Amino acid sequence: MRDGDLWAGAALLARWFRFQPSEIDSLEVADFLRWVRLAREQIRDEGGSG
Repeated sequence: MRDGDLWAGAALLARWFRFQPSEIDSLEVADFLRWVRLAREQIRDEGGSG
């Protein structure tokens, strides 16, 4: 995963789930990736681009 991907994932979590920066920072990597995957799935299912 590239640095830009991490920032994009963090921005997605902040916008979609209203995560605060400290909440994102405290996530384990595996949990971070699961949340990002979940957000993308929900956005896709609602007809957005994700």
